[in-house]
Formats: sequence, structure tokens, C-alpha cells
Amino acid sequence: MDIIRKHYGAVKYERSERWLEAEQYLFYFPPLRFNRFLLFPAALLIQLSVGSLYAWSGYNLPIEAYMYGRNGSIDRNIASNIFYVAIGVFGITTAVMGPWLERRGPMLGCMLGAVCFYTGNLLAGLGVYTKHIELIIFGYGIFGGIGLGVAYIAPVSPLQKWFPEARGIAAGVAVCGFGGGSIIAPYSQKFLIGVNYHKTGEVGIVGVPLTFVILGSIYFVAMMLSALVLRMPPPGYTVKGITVDTIKGAEGYQSKPIVVAVGSAEDSKDILDQKDVLEKINIEDAESSNSSKVGADTNIFAMTLAESLSSSEYWFMWFMLLGSQVTGLVIISKIQSIIQNQFKRNAETAALINSLLGGCNLLGRLVMPLISDVLPHVTGGVAGRKSIFLFSLCTQVVCLSMLPSIVDNQQLNGFLGCIFAIAFCYGGSIGTIPAFLADQFGAKNVGATHGIILMAWATGAVAGGLTFTQVLKQEQIKYAPNIVPIYNLNFRWLLGPVFFGLIACILVKTNLRDRRLPCVEGEVLRLRFVNGRMLRFYRTGRIHMLSKHEEDREWSEYLRALGH
Repeated sequence: MDIIRKHYGAVKYERSERWLEAEQYLFYFPPLRFNRFLLFPAALLIQLSVGSLYAWSGYNLPIEAYMYGRNGSIDRNIASNIFYVAIGVFGITTAVMGPWLERRGPMLGCMLGAVCFYTGNLLAGLGVYTKHIELIIFGYGIFGGIGLGVAYIAPVSPLQKWFPEARGIAAGVAVCGFGGGSIIAPYSQKFLIGVNYHKTGEVGIVGVPLTFVILGSIYFVAMMLSALVLRMPPPGYTVKGITVDTIKGAEGYQSKPIVVAVGSAEDSKDILDQKDVLEKINIEDAESSNSSKVGADTNIFAMTLAESLSSSEYWFMWFMLLGSQVTGLVIISKIQSIIQNQFKRNAETAALINSLLGGCNLLGRLVMPLISDVLPHVTGGVAGRKSIFLFSLCTQVVCLSMLPSIVDNQQLNGFLGCIFAIAFCYGGSIGTIPAFLADQFGAKNVGATHGIILMAWATGAVAGGLTFTQVLKQEQIKYAPNIVPIYNLNFRWLLGPVFFGLIACILVKTNLRDRRLPCVEGEVLRLRFVNGRMLRFYRTGRIHMLSKHEEDREWSEYLRALGH
């Protein structure tokens, strides 16, 4: 337990003065100077590489045809399980390695991810060649999943720290390439494997095994070169008064620097015990110097990683993300099979639709985070990043409700409209979540909070995907030989987690006053009404809407109690 507590405790990235000076240059020596905007193309290349995971559905039929023989392009639901294993390992990796990356830096994290992902691709190619599914699972599922997880979060944390004034677009660009991977990868896979290989056995340029080797090598080079650009901002970095500690709504509430002499770790602990919440500093910081600034450049509402992870808002956001992701994940993994089997289109059309789906995913990752930056300004603070998730979840509820009848009636255009809307909302949610986390808990914690919350994404993929597959197998038996309606039950049960995520989203408190004002006697719940005023719910059943004057008075008294 001590190891776990220490791992998820304070995160601090330390660099020598010499290294900080070197980081002023793009390649760590003169003459090219580093510019924070160079992080965007580096992040894009990294995410395009690891985003090839989204094109795994293009491997399902060719792998099964190579290993088990052609069967008329019927999905055996064997190779698709590797996708779920990779995502499961991906989620565990981000949760475990998030704090490590904050301590070691994004460059090292990305390089580790590149090596693991490359190894996974090589082992997958060998597994296909030798016809051992276990080796593919171990290679791409385990090694590849580890590499995917570390590399995915590597550019997110530095972008949130370098662009605190534009967290939404920084988050969107950081992860948009992951959606873009499914635009490019399906065509490169078909070109190398053979467009109709699973039907006719006709090999393209190199066939299935070597496709993993060639694409894996390209991804490795792109990721290693991009890793050199990644770095954290220097200590004390501030943009428009916003630091890595600042949470949304707490701008301007900075604590006053207090210089204290520190003789030892024990002395520092005694001093800390005498300070109130405004002057908290981690004991590790006090130990690092004989003269430390307590509370210097620290926001009075700054949260430690432990405080962030133990808050109710964090876990409501966890379930909110789970609900917003599960539908997109299972549809992405099956889209090419659905297009070919349910709607009787050819492989080229299926690959095209898979790419268009990836385009919607990518567009959502860019557009919705950008809107989340703009919304507070145009609505006077009434709407923000939470509104993005409310829109996403409501849209998915509507689309899932319509899909069974659309498939039964073979309305391809209606089906495409629904899945493109789901993909857009799916991408928008995953693109907005890093900025939402930075708003709620501070950019300094975003590497760890983002890593752990991606377990919700992985849970949706693994639990949702395996349930989806099991239900699909039962429906195939039930409706054989008619395969058109076999996905309808899956579309219906997916409404459950999406609706649950919607409830969790409603319960997330985003207003600083809602989060920090102490509860009054008998209060059990508080929500922010659409007119911006606070609603209090009491045990007695009474509901009270505070006037602006009442709320301002309570807030002023609270700040005075804190000494601000």
C-alpha cells in the first residue's frame, strides 16, 4: 500500500539547470530555438501512429482468412478480440504510467511507447506468419497495448501545461491524430495485404504478416523523431496569470509567498503543520532545499493528485466518460464487418466508410474541444466543457434508439448518419476530457488524472466489446441464416451505460463555488440551474434556489475564513 500511495502521491518533474537551458533549443543545442507551437505537429504524428489501432477491424477478416482459411468473408469473431485486449492493456498502462510520466517527462515516455508498440507489431506479424493467435495476442495485445498507452498520454500533458489559456484546442490537437489513424491505416492495410485477400486469397504488395512489419517500422520512426520535440514548460511558467496549479474559476486566487528556513524533513513537517490550507506544500519540495518558498506561485484552490483522485467529481467524470465512449468503441471495431455483411457492400466501400468514420472521430476531437473553449465566453459562463458531454450523451441516446429500425429497413444513409454522429461525439468527448480534467484539478495533475480516467475508456472497450461479441454470437444462432438483425439487441443494451453516463455528467460540479462552499446543515445535493443560480436539496425534501446576493455573501465569508 505504501508503494501505491507513494506512486499516486505528489508528482514532481525535476530537471537540472543545464537541461533546462538545453530545452530552450528544439534539438537541445543551438541554433534552432524551441517554440511551444511545434508540439502540435509532433503530437499529431505520434497520435496518427498509435491511432492505427482504430483500423484494427481491417485486420479481422484477413488474419482469420490467412490462419483458418477463407469462409465467404464471415467474421469468426476471433481476431476482433485482440482489439479488446490491446485497449484493456492500454487503459491499465495509462493508469499506472500516468504518474511515472509526470515524474520522468514526456520524451522518455514517448520513446518507451514507441519501442513497445514496434515490438508488438513485429510479434503480431510473426504470430500471423506462424499461425499462432496466442502470439498475436501477446504481441499486439500486450506489448502493443503498453506502447499505445504510454505514447498516447505523452503529448497530452505537456500541451495542457504549455497552453493553459487554450486547454480545449490543446487537448483536441493532442489527441485528434488518434482518430486520424483510422483514416490512413485502412488504405495502407488494404494496399499491402490485398483488397480482396479475405475473399479470393489474392495478395497485395506483401501480404498480412509483413504488413505489420512495414507499418510498425514507419510508426516507430515517426514516434521516435516526434519524441525529441516533447518537453514540459520551465518552472514558474505562466500565461495570462494561469499556472499549472490553476483550476477553472480560481484564477486570481494566488497564495502569498512565505519564505521559511528548512533544516530537515522533520523541521519542514512541523512548519507545514502550522500552516493552513492556503500555504500547503509537498514535503518533497521542502526536502529539496535548505530555503524554500511555501505557497509561492500556488493557487489557493490548487489540488494535490491524491485530493483529485479522491473527489466525487473525478469519479462522476470517470463514469461520464465511460458512457460517452462505449458505443463508439464497439462500432469502430465492427464497422467494416457490418457494412459488408448487413448492408452487402464490398470491401472497398467498407474501407471508405471506416475512413469516413475516422474523419468524424478526428473532426469531433478538434471541433468540440474548440467549442468548449468558446462556450464560456459566448454564454457568460453558463455553458462549458460539461455541456459538450451533455450534448454527446444525449445525441448517442437518440441514435442508438433509432439504429435497430434503420438496420431492419436497410436504410444505409440513415445508418451512416447515426454512426457518423456517434463517432463525432465519441471523438469530441475523448478530445475534451484532458482540458476538462485540467479545469477541474489543475494542469499539473493532468498526466496522472488523464491516465487513470482512460481506464473508463478501456473498460468500455473490453467489457463493452466482450459483451457485444457474446450477444452477437447468440443472435447469430437465433436468427440464422438471416444475419441482418443480429446487431439490434446490442444497440438496445448500449442505451443503459450511455444513459448512466448522462446521469453522472449531470452530477459533475464545474462551478468553483459549488465545489468548495461547505454544505449547510441538512444539505444532501446541490446543482447549478440553467439560469446560473445554485439549487440546494435538503433531507426534508425542501429545495432552495439561492439568490445572487445570498451566494455572493456565503462565498465572501468562506474566502475570509480562508484568510483571502
